[in-house]
Amino acid sequence: MADPNVSPDPRLRQPAHYSRQEVVSALSDFYEFLATLPHIDSSAIDHPPPGGWPEITNQSLAKWDIHKPDEVVELLRHLPYIRGEIGERFNWMAPECFACDWRLASRSDLRELRPPPPAMHWLRQNSRAEWQWPEWVVQLTAGRDREEWVLLLDTTDGTVTRYYSMYYVYKPTYPEGDPRSWRDRCCDETLPIREFLEKWRQKYVRMEWLGIPNEILSAIRTGWIPFDEEEGKGDDSDTEDDEPQPKGKWADDTTNLVRIYKEHGWPHDFKRDECRRALLEWKRAQPDYVKNLDYD
Repeated sequence: MADPNVSPDPRLRQPAHYSRQEVVSALSDFYEFLATLPHIDSSAIDHPPPGGWPEITNQSLAKWDIHKPDEVVELLRHLPYIRGEIGERFNWMAPECFACDWRLASRSDLRELRPPPPAMHWLRQNSRAEWQWPEWVVQLTAGRDREEWVLLLDTTDGTVTRYYSMYYVYKPTYPEGDPRSWRDRCCDETLPIREFLEKWRQKYVRMEWLGIPNEILSAIRTGWIPFDEEEGKGDDSDTEDDEPQPKGKWADDTTNLVRIYKEHGWPHDFKRDECRRALLEWKRAQPDYVKNLDYD
């Protein structure tokens, strides 16, 4: 619940308010959008039963030394989740970014694995000994390494802020003692969750991000490289979307991917399955193709 004693958030155009239903709805809508892309199947998206995921409880979290307010636990119980592998394969939702599946906290067998699987380090980092954010903050995404993108949901106001673990060099936004000052150690953008995820959706629409099916090391390729204003004009995209294409150029190693997407009707008449097959054929023709993987 929002603190009535704090000043208006300087990062927001208008006040934001937390609603569990809105968080669930925003994530569900974004995940369903991802399922229209070639690299995530709708069968990998799980929606909670009417009473929430029964395996997510205060007790199951406590076994990982994770302690959250009851309201936050109820949110975790009602979130949709994208199923991923415990090993090396992930259902990526952004570059170096996969969705956290809090149901894994109930897997007692995973606590005993040494070293922990790459997909599990985020859960250990949420323990009381390591978690560096307030207890009302929920980690929604994680990555494989130090360049991971971590989305942090603040359940006091329903906003999301991205933490980039390599560095932060942003001027502090909040005064000392402000309950939101933890965000000053993150990126300098905070948005309501639906607005934040819409910006990510537009990156796919504009093909700034390109999903590649079942690629073991990276299922998202960064396709569009924006120019700074002083660098001059770049190519124009012929996509029609809610936000203008920034000035820039296509990355040299993504021009074929862009062509395949466009040939299959992206974004307005997209033939998803046909595009997926074409992308797999393209991938198999690459020198770095790993032949012992089942891409089908």
